[in-house]
Amino acid sequence: MLIVGIGREGVAIADRLLAERGAASIVALDGVDGELASSWRERYGDSIALCIWQPGDESVPQEVSRATVAVMSPGIAKTGELFSWVSRLEIPVTSGTALFVADHAATMVGVTGSKGKSTTSTLIHHLLRGSGVEATLAGNMGIPVQGIEPGALQVVELSSYQCSYLRVSPRVVVLTALFPEHLDWHGSEDAYYGDKLSIVAGGPQHVIVNAHDAILMAELERRYPDLALTRVGDGHPWHTEADGEGGWWLMKDEMRVCHSTDVPLVGAHNLHNALVALAGAEATGLLELHRAPELLRTFSPLPNRLEALSDPSGVVFVNDSLATNPQAAVAALKAFDPEKTIILLGGHDRGVDYAPLVDHITAQPPKAVIGLPGSGVRLVELCREALSHESTSLCHLEAVSSMKDAVVLARSIAQPGDYVVLSPGAPSFGQYRDFQHRADDFIACITTTQEKPA
Repeated sequence: MLIVGIGREGVAIADRLLAERGAASIVALDGVDGELASSWRERYGDSIALCIWQPGDESVPQEVSRATVAVMSPGIAKTGELFSWVSRLEIPVTSGTALFVADHAATMVGVTGSKGKSTTSTLIHHLLRGSGVEATLAGNMGIPVQGIEPGALQVVELSSYQCSYLRVSPRVVVLTALFPEHLDWHGSEDAYYGDKLSIVAGGPQHVIVNAHDAILMAELERRYPDLALTRVGDGHPWHTEADGEGGWWLMKDEMRVCHSTDVPLVGAHNLHNALVALAGAEATGLLELHRAPELLRTFSPLPNRLEALSDPSGVVFVNDSLATNPQAAVAALKAFDPEKTIILLGGHDRGVDYAPLVDHITAQPPKAVIGLPGSGVRLVELCREALSHESTSLCHLEAVSSMKDAVVLARSIAQPGDYVVLSPGAPSFGQYRDFQHRADDFIACITTTQEKPA
């Protein structure tokens, strides 16, 4: 077996295979001879040979030539040269996640979507655990499935990379949203949609779908017109109803399942995520639905997702570092009063369409838009151009050269009660190792820029 990619998932696959088969049939391949390669050699020594491929290298190492299947890590893009080289070996290509799903589909809830999947999958897990189910949480949030001990039920968050190799569907599939993402990995918008929705190609028993998402509904109809769906949203059994006092009931048919005050999450989009999670958990047949209010109230919101941080100044800083696409940044803006919101935008520019974000800012200008290094400069200019055509007064628009400069500028604009929201709408790489590193920098800058007592 050939393990392609030696990051976290590659290590998890290697450990599992070593435990099950021994080292004789395993070889690893990567395109970089760096820190990960050194760590791999230190961990496995000569027990699992590591071959380093270089662009343009057409030779096939002897160890690789004996492989009968390639197990791809998520970091190996389908558009990349290494993937093309492995494809020419003419052996079956799969992934560690796909192998796990094939073995455990009957006891699995698979959750995917262009946004909302982490919160939704974690909520489903919490609801099921609270109902007495031995449920295990794993997947894209940083817990490789190959490294877990399966319980009675597995709740697995799946990225588009992981979905792309699936040939078997989880018994319950939950779909939260769909819009163009990761096109550099998949190659095109159509390929991304196809890879993402591979999760339903194997005929799941239940498919829970966000009926408010027009792209998601259209792509399901186009690709899987005969697929039975449980739709969540207005006009469907799972929906919300206003309580007449500014709140909402989460409903199943005529039953009031719980109230919006039971959901400890910020934003209307998260209220809908909770509704989708309830529908997904109930589809397992194991949710104690009557306990939903108390179970939701005990849920701890995930870090880096609209995470409020108190500050002595009275300004509320909000860490939404995991907002790595424009639609997620729009959801963050909708969660707060625009006249009290200063948003920090920008990161790695992977060529996505920023129109949804710019359109929202044009329609409901926040107090300020601060552009972070990378795409922040472009976003500020796009907003300036769009707002210049409107009769509304311009919000403060400025690009800066560092996170610290962004926080200092935000402090100079903000008043007590305002919100300074890091919701970049872009990935972190280039400036940071990952979204957590970006969040850590944001939090450190908040601390170091606080006024010291006299």
